[in-house]
Amino acid sequence: MKGHWKTWSAFACVSVVSLVAAQRATGVQAPDWKSAGAEATQLLQQYVRIDTSNPPGDTRKTADFLASVFEREGIPVTRYESAPGKAIIYARLKATMTPAAGKAILLLHHMDVVPADRSQWKVDPFAATIVGGEMRARGALDMKGLGVAHLMAFLMLKRQHVPLARDVILLAEPDEEVGGAMGARWMIANHYAELDPEFVLDEGGFGSPDLFTAGKLVYGISVAEKKLLWLKVRATGVAGHGSQPNDQNPNDRLVRALARLLAEPLPGPSASSVASGLMSTMHERVGAFAINKFTNAILHSTIAVTTIRSGVGDPPKANVIPSVAEATLDCRVLPGTTRDQWLADIRRGLGDPGLEIDVINESDDPIVSPQDTPLFRNLEAAIRRRHPDAVITPILVPYGTDSNAFRPRGVTSYGIFPAPVSADEVASMHGDAEHVRLDAIPEAAQVFFEAIRETAMRQSSRAAARD
Repeated sequence: MKGHWKTWSAFACVSVVSLVAAQRATGVQAPDWKSAGAEATQLLQQYVRIDTSNPPGDTRKTADFLASVFEREGIPVTRYESAPGKAIIYARLKATMTPAAGKAILLLHHMDVVPADRSQWKVDPFAATIVGGEMRARGALDMKGLGVAHLMAFLMLKRQHVPLARDVILLAEPDEEVGGAMGARWMIANHYAELDPEFVLDEGGFGSPDLFTAGKLVYGISVAEKKLLWLKVRATGVAGHGSQPNDQNPNDRLVRALARLLAEPLPGPSASSVASGLMSTMHERVGAFAINKFTNAILHSTIAVTTIRSGVGDPPKANVIPSVAEATLDCRVLPGTTRDQWLADIRRGLGDPGLEIDVINESDDPIVSPQDTPLFRNLEAAIRRRHPDAVITPILVPYGTDSNAFRPRGVTSYGIFPAPVSADEVASMHGDAEHVRLDAIPEAAQVFFEAIRETAMRQSSRAAARD
C-alpha cells in the first residue's frame, strides 16, 4: 500500500509540473479562485431563487439567467424548447488547436428540482438562505450547486484563454427529475449532432469523509447506474363483509407475499456479472464500507414498497373486504441482471404464483463506463493535488441520472461532485433541509477546470504520431 501512495504522490508531482509548464508555454495564468468563490455564491443564490420545481418544471427563467451569463462573457448560446416551458441551454467553447484531441467534453446538469414542502422547511426553500457557511435551499446540491461548479469551470476556460484541442460544451436541461424525456433524451433524439461527445461529466458520485466509510476521505466517481424496474403486484380475491373474514381476502394474500419477499436477503452481484469487477475495485480501494442506506444501495439490488392500494369507497370503508389489492415496488437492479432474471427472482420471493406482476416502468440496461481514460486520470490528479491521501474509486450509484441516456451511445460518462461533502449533506437531497457548504462549490469548479484543461489541451496519441 505504501508503494501505491508513493506512486500516486509522484504522479501528482509530475501533474503539477506539467500544469505549470503548460501555463508558461501557453501564457495561461492561474485563475483567481478566491474571487471565483464569491462569484459562485452569487450565481448559486440567483439560480436557486428561481423555482423550477417539477412538476411543472418550467425552466424558461433559469434558461434566461444562464443565457445572460454566457452573453456577458461573449460565449455564443443556443436555446431550445422541447415542450412549452421546457427550455434548454447549450453553449460551446470551440477547439483552438489542431489536430483535434478527440470529440467534445460535455458538462451536463439539470435545471429542474423536486418540489419542496414549505411547511416542513425551517427556511424558505427558494430564498437561498446562508447559515454558517452553508446554503440551505432546494437545488443547492441537486443539482444547481453542481451546475454552478460546471459553469465556473466553463467560464474560467474562456476567461483564461485556455488553448483547447477539443470542444467543451455546457448543456443545462429540464425534466431530469421526471425521467428526462423532454431534457437530455429529447436533445439526444433531436440534436445529437450538436452534442456527439466523447465524455460527459454529470451528477452521481461525491467526495466524502464519512459517506462511504468512517474516517476516510473517499471520492466515488460514478461509472454506472442500476437498472430501474417499477413493478405493480396485484392480488385478487373474494369481497365481503368485514365482520366475516374469509381465506380469499386479497389484502391478506398481498401482505403475506410482500413479507416473504422482503424477508429475503438483498441480492449482491453474481460472480459472472458486469458489476462484479466494479464491486471488486470498490472493495479493494475503500475496504469496509460504512453501514448506511447509500452504501447498502450501491452494494445490492434493492426493493422498496412504495404504494399499497386497496379498499372500497372513498374514503375506503373499514367494514368491507375488497376484491383487489395492489402494491408498487421500486426495484433498482445491479448491472448484469436482466429483466427476466429479476422478475423470476421476484416471483420466487413472493411465493404466490397467482399474483399478477406488471412492469410499469423500465430503464435501459446499465452500461459501465471505462475508468482507463485521460479524463478519469485527470480528475484523479486534480483531486489528489488537494487531498493527497484521498481514496478515489469508480462506483455504481443507486439512482438514475441523465448519463444513462448517453452511455448506450458509447459515450464515457462520469458523475462526481469533486469536493468533500458530508453524509448529512448527501442525505439532505430531496429532503426538507437540503444544504451544501459554499466553499465546496469553488473547490469542485477548480477540480473540473484542471481536469478539463488537461484533457482538452492534450492531443491524442494518434495526432501526436502524425506530428
